[in-house]
Amino acid sequence: MLNKTWISNIEAYSEEWRLMRIGKFTSSKIHCLMTKKPLTEDSISYINQKVGELLTGQSTTSKDDQIDTEDTAWGVVNEPLAMREFARIKNLKFLVVGKIIHEPGSRFSSTPDALWIISSAITKENHYNVATLEVKCPNRYHTFIPLYRCKTPADLKLENRGYYWQVLDQMDNCCASVGYFAVFHPLFPAGNNMRIIEFNKIDLWDDFALLQQRKKQALEIFNQVCSEFTTQKA
Repeated sequence: MLNKTWISNIEAYSEEWRLMRIGKFTSSKIHCLMTKKPLTEDSISYINQKVGELLTGQSTTSKDDQIDTEDTAWGVVNEPLAMREFARIKNLKFLVVGKIIHEPGSRFSSTPDALWIISSAITKENHYNVATLEVKCPNRYHTFIPLYRCKTPADLKLENRGYYWQVLDQMDNCCASVGYFAVFHPLFPAGNNMRIIEFNKIDLWDDFALLQQRKKQALEIFNQVCSEFTTQKA
Protein backbone atom coordinates (compact mmCIF):
# COMPACT_ATOMS: atom_id res chain seq x y z
CA MET A 1 0.00 0.00 0.00
CA LEU A 2 1.32 3.44 -0.96
CA ASN A 3 1.10 6.17 1.66
CA LYS A 4 -0.72 9.12 0.08
CA THR A 5 1.72 11.57 1.65
CA TRP A 6 4.54 10.06 -0.43
CA ILE A 7 2.88 11.33 -3.64
CA SER A 8 4.34 14.75 -4.34
CA ASN A 9 2.48 17.47 -6.21
CA ILE A 10 5.73 18.42 -7.94
CA GLU A 11 5.39 18.01 -11.70
CA ALA A 12 7.81 15.74 -13.52
CA TYR A 13 10.69 17.49 -15.34
CA SER A 14 10.05 20.80 -13.57
CA GLU A 15 12.89 22.62 -11.84
CA GLU A 16 11.45 21.58 -8.46
CA TRP A 17 11.48 17.96 -9.66
CA ARG A 18 15.13 18.19 -10.68
CA LEU A 19 16.08 19.72 -7.34
CA MET A 20 14.17 17.07 -5.39
CA ARG A 21 16.09 14.29 -7.16
CA ILE A 22 19.51 15.69 -6.24
CA GLY A 23 21.36 13.21 -4.05
CA LYS A 24 18.69 10.53 -4.45
CA PHE A 25 18.87 7.18 -6.21
CA THR A 26 16.17 7.09 -8.88
CA SER A 27 14.38 4.29 -10.72
CA SER A 28 15.63 5.39 -14.13
CA LYS A 29 19.26 4.79 -13.08
CA ILE A 30 18.82 2.01 -10.52
CA HIS A 31 20.12 -0.48 -13.09
CA CYS A 32 23.60 0.90 -12.31
CA LEU A 33 23.35 -1.00 -9.02
CA MET A 34 21.92 -4.15 -10.61
CA THR A 35 25.00 -5.46 -12.38
CA LYS A 36 25.78 -9.19 -12.42
CA LYS A 37 28.36 -8.72 -9.67
CA PRO A 38 27.75 -6.31 -6.79
CA LEU A 39 29.55 -3.00 -6.44
CA THR A 40 31.07 -2.82 -9.89
CA GLU A 41 32.76 0.29 -11.25
CA ASP A 42 29.42 1.51 -12.64
CA SER A 43 27.75 1.00 -9.27
CA ILE A 44 30.42 2.90 -7.35
CA SER A 45 30.38 5.67 -9.95
CA TYR A 46 26.63 6.09 -9.50
CA ILE A 47 26.95 6.13 -5.71
CA ASN A 48 29.72 8.74 -5.88
CA GLN A 49 27.60 10.86 -8.21
CA LYS A 50 24.82 10.91 -5.61
CA VAL A 51 27.26 11.71 -2.80
CA GLY A 52 28.60 14.64 -4.82
CA GLU A 53 25.09 15.92 -5.51
CA LEU A 54 24.17 15.82 -1.84
CA LEU A 55 27.33 17.60 -0.70
CA THR A 56 27.31 20.30 -3.39
CA GLY A 57 23.58 20.68 -3.97
CA GLN A 58 24.20 20.45 -7.71
CA SER A 59 24.00 17.77 -10.37
CA THR A 60 26.51 17.28 -13.16
CA THR A 61 25.71 15.84 -16.58
CA SER A 62 28.06 13.63 -18.52
CA LYS A 63 27.91 13.08 -22.27
CA ASP A 64 26.30 9.72 -21.65
CA ASP A 65 23.49 11.38 -19.67
CA GLN A 66 22.74 14.18 -22.12
CA ILE A 67 19.21 14.14 -23.49
CA ASP A 68 18.63 13.55 -27.18
CA THR A 69 16.36 16.50 -28.00
CA GLU A 70 14.69 14.72 -30.94
CA ASP A 71 13.76 11.70 -28.81
CA THR A 72 12.69 13.94 -25.94
CA ALA A 73 10.40 16.02 -28.15
CA TRP A 74 8.92 12.81 -29.60
CA GLY A 75 8.31 11.45 -26.10
CA VAL A 76 6.68 14.68 -24.87
CA VAL A 77 4.15 14.45 -27.68
CA ASN A 78 3.51 10.71 -27.66
CA GLU A 79 3.73 9.58 -24.01
CA PRO A 80 0.36 11.21 -23.20
CA LEU A 81 -1.12 9.38 -26.21
CA ALA A 82 0.39 6.14 -24.94
CA MET A 83 -1.06 6.61 -21.47
CA ARG A 84 -4.49 7.32 -22.94
CA GLU A 85 -4.20 4.15 -25.02
CA PHE A 86 -3.21 2.17 -21.93
CA ALA A 87 -6.20 3.59 -20.05
CA ARG A 88 -8.50 2.68 -22.96
CA ILE A 89 -7.21 -0.89 -23.14
CA LYS A 90 -7.52 -1.32 -19.35
CA ASN A 91 -10.87 0.50 -19.28
CA LEU A 92 -9.61 3.09 -16.80
CA LYS A 93 -11.12 6.52 -16.29
CA PHE A 94 -8.28 8.02 -14.29
CA LEU A 95 -4.49 7.80 -13.93
CA VAL A 96 -2.23 9.85 -11.66
CA VAL A 97 0.37 11.12 -14.12
CA GLY A 98 3.98 12.21 -13.61
CA LYS A 99 4.19 12.54 -9.82
CA ILE A 100 7.43 11.97 -7.94
CA ILE A 101 7.12 9.35 -5.20
CA HIS A 102 9.35 9.88 -2.20
CA GLU A 103 9.20 8.49 1.31
CA PRO A 104 10.28 11.26 3.70
CA GLY A 105 13.85 10.69 4.87
CA SER A 106 14.55 8.11 2.16
CA ARG A 107 17.53 8.35 -0.17
CA PHE A 108 15.43 6.79 -2.98
CA SER A 109 12.75 8.29 -5.21
CA SER A 110 10.76 7.36 -8.29
CA THR A 111 8.63 9.04 -10.94
CA PRO A 112 6.44 6.46 -12.69
CA ASP A 113 4.81 7.80 -15.83
CA ALA A 114 1.49 7.02 -14.15
CA LEU A 115 -0.10 5.41 -11.13
CA TRP A 116 -3.24 3.33 -11.42
CA ILE A 117 -5.07 3.71 -8.13
CA ILE A 118 -6.80 0.37 -7.79
CA SER A 119 -8.44 1.15 -4.46
CA SER A 120 -8.11 3.02 -1.20
CA ALA A 121 -6.98 0.94 1.74
CA ILE A 122 -9.75 -0.41 3.91
CA THR A 123 -7.58 -1.20 6.92
CA LYS A 124 -5.07 1.65 6.55
CA GLU A 125 -6.16 5.25 6.30
CA ASN A 126 -4.30 7.50 3.85
CA HIS A 127 -3.05 4.57 1.77
CA TYR A 128 -3.69 3.52 -1.82
CA ASN A 129 -3.42 0.15 -3.49
CA VAL A 130 -1.61 1.14 -6.69
CA ALA A 131 -0.06 -0.27 -9.83
CA THR A 132 2.78 1.58 -11.55
CA LEU A 133 3.10 2.32 -15.26
CA GLU A 134 6.27 3.04 -17.21
CA VAL A 135 5.79 4.05 -20.86
CA LYS A 136 8.42 4.13 -23.59
CA CYS A 137 7.82 5.71 -27.00
CA PRO A 138 10.95 5.16 -29.10
CA ASN A 139 10.67 6.94 -32.43
CA ARG A 140 13.13 4.64 -34.21
CA TYR A 141 11.66 1.46 -35.63
CA HIS A 142 14.70 -0.66 -34.81
CA THR A 143 14.26 0.30 -31.15
CA PHE A 144 10.48 -0.04 -30.98
CA ILE A 145 10.14 -3.45 -32.65
CA PRO A 146 12.42 -5.46 -30.29
CA LEU A 147 10.60 -3.96 -27.30
CA TYR A 148 7.21 -4.65 -28.88
CA ARG A 149 8.17 -8.29 -29.36
CA CYS A 150 8.75 -8.68 -25.60
CA LYS A 151 5.76 -10.35 -23.98
CA THR A 152 6.95 -11.09 -20.44
CA PRO A 153 9.14 -9.44 -17.80
CA ALA A 154 11.80 -12.06 -18.58
CA ASP A 155 11.74 -11.03 -22.26
CA LEU A 156 12.18 -7.38 -21.31
CA LYS A 157 15.02 -8.23 -18.94
CA LEU A 158 16.90 -9.86 -21.82
CA GLU A 159 16.15 -7.05 -24.27
CA ASN A 160 16.68 -4.04 -22.00
CA ARG A 161 17.70 -4.70 -18.40
CA GLY A 162 17.57 -0.98 -17.60
CA TYR A 163 13.84 -0.82 -18.31
CA TYR A 164 13.26 -4.06 -16.41
CA TRP A 165 14.91 -2.80 -13.22
CA GLN A 166 13.26 0.58 -13.62
CA VAL A 167 9.82 -1.04 -13.40
CA LEU A 168 10.82 -3.15 -10.40
CA ASP A 169 12.20 -0.15 -8.56
CA GLN A 170 9.08 1.89 -9.29
CA MET A 171 7.03 -0.91 -7.78
CA ASP A 172 9.38 -1.10 -4.80
CA ASN A 173 9.23 2.65 -4.10
CA CYS A 174 5.46 2.69 -4.53
CA CYS A 175 4.84 -0.44 -2.42
CA ALA A 176 3.01 -1.92 -5.42
CA SER A 177 2.45 -5.61 -6.02
CA VAL A 178 1.71 -5.00 -9.73
CA GLY A 179 3.47 -2.86 -12.31
CA TYR A 180 3.21 -2.32 -16.05
CA PHE A 181 5.63 -1.59 -18.85
CA ALA A 182 4.16 -0.28 -22.11
CA VAL A 183 5.89 0.49 -25.38
CA PHE A 184 4.02 2.56 -27.97
CA HIS A 185 4.51 3.87 -31.50
CA PRO A 186 1.74 6.02 -33.03
CA LEU A 187 2.65 5.28 -36.65
CA PHE A 188 2.09 1.55 -36.37
CA PRO A 189 -1.40 0.17 -37.11
CA ALA A 190 -3.98 0.50 -34.35
CA GLY A 191 -4.13 -2.69 -32.33
CA ASN A 192 -0.47 -3.36 -33.05
CA ASN A 193 1.11 -0.15 -31.82
CA MET A 194 1.31 -0.93 -28.09
CA ARG A 195 2.67 -3.80 -26.07
CA ILE A 196 1.77 -4.01 -22.38
CA ILE A 197 3.76 -6.23 -20.04
CA GLU A 198 2.41 -6.96 -16.57
CA PHE A 199 4.81 -7.41 -13.67
CA ASN A 200 3.60 -9.34 -10.62
CA LYS A 201 5.78 -9.08 -7.54
CA ILE A 202 4.91 -12.58 -6.37
CA ASP A 203 6.44 -14.00 -9.57
CA LEU A 204 9.60 -11.88 -9.30
CA TRP A 205 10.33 -12.30 -5.62
CA ASP A 206 14.02 -13.22 -6.03
CA ASP A 207 14.76 -10.13 -8.12
CA PHE A 208 12.92 -7.89 -5.67
CA ALA A 209 15.01 -9.37 -2.86
CA LEU A 210 18.19 -8.73 -4.87
CA LEU A 211 17.08 -5.17 -5.62
CA GLN A 212 16.53 -4.41 -1.95
CA GLN A 213 19.87 -5.99 -1.04
CA ARG A 214 21.74 -3.86 -3.59
CA LYS A 215 19.95 -0.70 -2.46
CA LYS A 216 20.92 -1.44 1.13
CA GLN A 217 24.56 -1.95 0.11
CA ALA A 218 24.52 1.27 -1.93
CA LEU A 219 23.10 3.23 0.99
CA GLU A 220 25.76 1.88 3.36
CA ILE A 221 28.55 2.97 0.98
CA PHE A 222 26.80 6.30 0.35
CA ASN A 223 26.70 7.06 4.07
CA GLN A 224 30.30 5.91 4.55
CA VAL A 225 31.61 8.18 1.78
CA CYS A 226 29.51 11.12 3.01
CA SER A 227 30.95 10.70 6.50
CA GLU A 228 34.49 11.06 5.12
CA PHE A 229 33.60 14.53 3.91
CA THR A 230 31.57 15.63 6.90
CA THR A 231 33.78 14.33 9.73
CA GLN A 232 35.65 17.17 11.42
CA LYS A 233 39.34 17.04 10.61
CA ALA A 234 42.01 17.89 13.15
